[in-house]
Amino acid sequence: MSKINLGLEKKRLSDIAVGFSMKTGFNGKLEKYRILTIRENLKGDEILDIGCADGFMVKALSKYFKHITAIDGSEELINRAKQHNLKNVDFIHTLFEEFEPTSKFDSIILSDILEHVRDPIQLLNMARRYVKNDGVILALCPNANSIHRNIGVLAGMLKDVHNLNKSDKSVGHRRVYGIDSLSKDIKSAKLKIVKWGGMFLKPLSNDQMNQLDNKIIDAFYLIGKKLPQEFLTEIYVQAKK
Repeated sequence: MSKINLGLEKKRLSDIAVGFSMKTGFNGKLEKYRILTIRENLKGDEILDIGCADGFMVKALSKYFKHITAIDGSEELINRAKQHNLKNVDFIHTLFEEFEPTSKFDSIILSDILEHVRDPIQLLNMARRYVKNDGVILALCPNANSIHRNIGVLAGMLKDVHNLNKSDKSVGHRRVYGIDSLSKDIKSAKLKIVKWGGMFLKPLSNDQMNQLDNKIIDAFYLIGKKLPQEFLTEIYVQAKK
């Protein structure tokens, strides 16, 4: 990617960052369950989080790991993340294309980032380069085949589950993965899939889900553990070299 394009990427991220937070809306409620999923699938003490946004997930994870390096291409979001004042976290403003760490990591988190970047294979190659030989890479993405997207198609709100809806566009999604397409990209980066799964049953839109009692929302997370994983709202893959 040329320097001019990197500049455009930074401008794009700067525009998206205005008014964005991982704590707002129903997405903010989902963060609780992402953190549980991530904790179950990481190893080691040295963690890299790529696309950390305003750092709320890192704040939660910092209680369980010795050191976290967290990067994001938005200067505004990184500045907000730094306000958490976490002693064992280094927040760095950089695009992943420009990031050159001096050491490798036990685990690398790609949480809701592959659907945003221009070249997801390049990002996966970068993660493979900087994870330790016995380390893991964990990729989480919104699921194209989620029940709520399938319902959207049947209701005439989407032409296809892979189409970008209004919510996708507002947060800068460039694609929507299913487990097949996510697995294909991971294998294209010469990574081996250790396991995959899904997280959280979401039958309704974000606005509709946001009106539910927190106990009901917890139940949707728990029932998701008993259902076919390919239909849950997010999918994840744990991979290694």
